[in-house]
Amino acid sequence: MKNWLLFLIALGLIIVCSCNRNHDETSTGIVLSNDTCKLIDNYLTQLSKEKNFSGGLLIIKDGKKIFSKGYGWADKDKNIPFTTTTLASIGSITKAFTAAAIMKLVEQNKLTVDDNLKRFFPHVPADKASITIHQLLTHSSGFHEFLQNDGGDYEKIGTEDFLKKAFSEPLAFKPGEKAEYTNVGMSILAIIIEQVSGLDYEQYLKKNLFEPIGIKQIGYGYPISKEDTIAIGYQNGKKWGTHQQYFEEAGGGPYWNLKGNGGLEANLNEMYLWANSFTNHVILKESTIQKMFAPHIQEEGYYGESSFGYGCNVSQTRRNTRMISNGGSNGVYFARLIRLPEDGLVFYMVTNESSVNTNMVLPNVNQLYFQGQIIQDNIAMQPKFREELSQKIYDILEKSDVKELGAVLIKENLKVEDDMILLEVGQTLMQEDKSDKALVLYKYYTKTFPDIVVAWNDMGDIYALQNNKTEAVKCYRQALKIRPENQRAKESLSKISN
Repeated sequence: MKNWLLFLIALGLIIVCSCNRNHDETSTGIVLSNDTCKLIDNYLTQLSKEKNFSGGLLIIKDGKKIFSKGYGWADKDKNIPFTTTTLASIGSITKAFTAAAIMKLVEQNKLTVDDNLKRFFPHVPADKASITIHQLLTHSSGFHEFLQNDGGDYEKIGTEDFLKKAFSEPLAFKPGEKAEYTNVGMSILAIIIEQVSGLDYEQYLKKNLFEPIGIKQIGYGYPISKEDTIAIGYQNGKKWGTHQQYFEEAGGGPYWNLKGNGGLEANLNEMYLWANSFTNHVILKESTIQKMFAPHIQEEGYYGESSFGYGCNVSQTRRNTRMISNGGSNGVYFARLIRLPEDGLVFYMVTNESSVNTNMVLPNVNQLYFQGQIIQDNIAMQPKFREELSQKIYDILEKSDVKELGAVLIKENLKVEDDMILLEVGQTLMQEDKSDKALVLYKYYTKTFPDIVVAWNDMGDIYALQNNKTEAVKCYRQALKIRPENQRAKESLSKISN
C-alpha cells in the first residue's frame, strides 16, 4: 500500500530557499507571481500535456496559500477539468483524521491513549486485551495490515463481524514489540470513536473537526449535489471509476475494510483549511499536536529513517529538519501530505491517474521549489512496480515457463497477503500483451483471493482476447455473482452475446 523509503530519500534532497507570497487568482487556483512557482506551474502543465499527469497541488507557506491549482481531467469523457474544488480520494491520509478524532476525544476527557481494548470490548481475547490506544495509533499493536482473506475495500462487513475477525486472527507480533503498518488497527480506532462518542465516524469528524474550521466537503458519501465534481480514477489510462460507484455496487458503504483507514474524499481548498488548523492549533491544543507529531516508535524495515507518530510518519530531511508526512493509495488515486515545520511549509498533492502519480511527481516539485531545478528525475527513476514482491512475481513469470504460479511461489518461499500485488502484475502483463503469462497470474489470483471482482473481470478479458468465450463468460458471471450490479461484467457479457 505504500513505499515510504524511496519517497523519503527523494525528498531528502531538499535545501533551503524562500518564495515571496504575492499571488494571482486564476480560474483554476492560485499561482505565485514569482519565478519559483511559475517554474512549478510550467513543469506540471507540461507534464499534464505530455505524460497525462492529472491531479492537484497545494503549497502553503507560513499559513498562506501560495500555490493551489488543478491539472488534467476529473472526467475525460465529459471534458471536466481537475480544479481546486475537485473531490478526490486522499487514501490513507484518512488515518490522520482518525488520529485527530481520537486525540479530540482525549481532550474531551472521554478516553486516554493508555486505555486498552479491554475497556471498550469486554470480550476481547486475552492476547489482545492489553493493546492500547497508543499502540493502535503508532501501528505497534500487532494487528496485520489487512484481515486474512478479506473481500477488499468494498466488502460488506459490519462492526461485529469485523471485530470478530480481527480479534480471532493471530497477531503478527507481540504488542509494543515493533511497529508495522496496519489498516486493521486504524479501523478499530474508528470503531472506538463511534462507541465512545455515540456518533457515526463521519458525523464525529464533521461536528468536532470539520465544522469548527469551515470544512464542508470531506467525507465518503458523494455526490451530495449536482455541483459536486468527483475525480474519476484512471489506471494507466483506463477508466477505473470512483469509490462511490464501488460502494453502490457493493450495496452501500463504506464498510470496515476501508472506513477509518482510507478512502475519504477531499479537495485542495479544504485540505488547506485542514493543514492550517494544525499550524494555528484551532481544533487541537498545541501540546496535543506536538504529541501526535512526535516520533514514538521506529517503523520496521526502514533502517531507522522513519518513525510513527500518531497517524503519521516522522522523519528527517538531509538538512536534519523534521518532515511529518501522510500518504496513501489504492493503486489508482495517490495522495501525499507533507509538513516541514522548520520551513513553515506544507505540500499536498493528489492524482487520479496512476501512470504519473503523486509518488513520482511530488519529489520533483520539491526539487523545483528548493533547488530551482530537477536534479534527480523521480519519474525516470521509477521501477516498474511499487512493491518488491510484485517485481519478483513478474520476473518469475517472465523468465520461466510457469504453468502453476502457486507452486513456484511456495518453492521460492514467497507469500502474497495483499491482492494489490497481483493486480499490479496482472494488469502490467495485460498492457504488455502477454496474455498467456497474465492468465497464469490471474488463475492464481482468483484462487487466492476469490472475492475480488476486478480479478474475475480481468481474467474474463484475457479469455475473451484469446477467443475462449466459454471461459470468459464463466469469469464475468462469477464477477456478477460476487457483485450483481457490476457494470463492467454486464457490458462484457453483452458484447460476447452480440
